[in-house]
Amino acid sequence: MKRLRSLASNLALAGFGIALGLGVFELAARWMISSRPPGKSGEQAAYTIFDPLLGWRNKPGATVRYNRREYQTEVTINALGFRDVERSAKKPAGRPRVLLLGDSFIEGYAVERDETLTRRLESVASASGCPVDVVNAGVHGYSTDQEALWYHAEGEPLGADIVGIAVYYNDFIHNIRDRYAISLKPLLELREGSLVPVNTPLPERKIPGDDVALTPPSARRIEGSALKTLVLERLFSGAPRWYDRLARMGLVETYVPDSIPDELRVYRKGNRNPEVERAWERTAEILGWLSETVRARNARPVLIHIPARLEISDRAFDLTMLRYGLDREAWDPGRVRERLLEIAAQKGFAFLDLTPSLRASTGLLAGDPYFPYDGHWNRMGHDVAARSLFDFLKDQTLLSCARMSR
Repeated sequence: MKRLRSLASNLALAGFGIALGLGVFELAARWMISSRPPGKSGEQAAYTIFDPLLGWRNKPGATVRYNRREYQTEVTINALGFRDVERSAKKPAGRPRVLLLGDSFIEGYAVERDETLTRRLESVASASGCPVDVVNAGVHGYSTDQEALWYHAEGEPLGADIVGIAVYYNDFIHNIRDRYAISLKPLLELREGSLVPVNTPLPERKIPGDDVALTPPSARRIEGSALKTLVLERLFSGAPRWYDRLARMGLVETYVPDSIPDELRVYRKGNRNPEVERAWERTAEILGWLSETVRARNARPVLIHIPARLEISDRAFDLTMLRYGLDREAWDPGRVRERLLEIAAQKGFAFLDLTPSLRASTGLLAGDPYFPYDGHWNRMGHDVAARSLFDFLKDQTLLSCARMSR
């Protein structure tokens, strides 16, 4: 009897300890979830102004602080309208200038300014004895058409020797659409051998929230167990195949797939979706026009493929398939880079695919070059991309250290 009482006492004590531990973990999980910054909180509106040709552009002199779940950064726009150090429009004497066009990956708002690809490229080149001036002309939300229009209208005075255009998978569908989210944008058509905007000047529209100060987010409401929510969230994002297996066994809630975004359809095998094919054709026309413009200005065009995280991570690809309820066999993470390689060969671009270097940098110990939830490069991703681009420019003799030293 004494042993039974002792055993019962020990079991009760162990149960109390387990309950106490779970309670502490539950409180910690609630604090973690409730203290997360929102995925988006209107930061871009604070440094964006309307443009009748491009739809929007960065506001010179503007400063804003991003407060996102995975990063907190400060963005300041220089006099040229870029997220960059102050630069003269005139190319500095004695060194070549590289101009990089692109969207938020090039603008780099998810890292601090000196951690962006363009600033890292300058640092890597300088440390290697090959000083180069690198202009960051990236603007959040831009697609290939806006980048090409900007360069055609305003890029020549910068006197770039190399013009790189960075392409991301969501560019293609927006090259045939006249709006991005709720913002109007130009629409290009090929007329008599030239690409011209057919819907400009765009009607002026107020940028939502451009005169409203950003306010801290309110606390998030949590329903049910925060600890369970956090564990399942980590399992879903970290091991999507295991989550799917557990769901099939009835051990976790079955995930209800989201509607597939139109942008993602460029990865479908054997795709004959008319809109997607038209988007590829328009993108090829835009890039051809841009290549001709760059070469006419005695510069060298470089096409840079920025892979999505699903292209460099099998786990991210599995997660994408699960998230949208897709058949893995019907989708190809390499499809975008293969078609871009064809366009580059046809339109006279030197082509850099960043997939191999970014994939090689990923590992349990090395980390991940992308933010898992945001999807942009983190500091590591920008550094890997900068080093890969520098090596490419040297290997292609687009940069010559010997020539630059004279």
